[in-house]
Amino acid sequence: PPLPPPMGAAASMPAARNGPFAPSLSHTTRVVRLYRTSLRTARDWAVDIELWIVEATKIRAQFDKNRDVGPARARQLVDEGLAKLIDYRHPDPYIPNYLKGGSKYQRNVPPPPELANSSHPPDEFLMK
Repeated sequence: PPLPPPMGAAASMPAARNGPFAPSLSHTTRVVRLYRTSLRTARDWAVDIELWIVEATKIRAQFDKNRDVGPARARQLVDEGLAKLIDYRHPDPYIPNYLKGGSKYQRNVPPPPELANSSHPPDEFLMK
């Protein structure tokens, strides 16, 4: 039988989303993706936009502090950042309501045309 969809932390950073941090990507790409994912994870934990702004400022300061390190140290920092990101995953991450898993995803989906057309009487019948 198929496995149920992931919930909680598994949905926040499933194995499929680990691909954006593959070692084959350029260092700049990995850093940018780590930064953006860190901001999203901070948003999952923040109950208020003001709290999130404070956390986002702290995250930016950490990235800026390590801007001019050597290549070996930079790779080590990205790997440490990814490990920290996985540790800080939220058990019930924020999902925008219009995305899959959100509260409005596929709400009021129109029926398929073949069902919509077969349930109505022909126009000729209505014109009598």
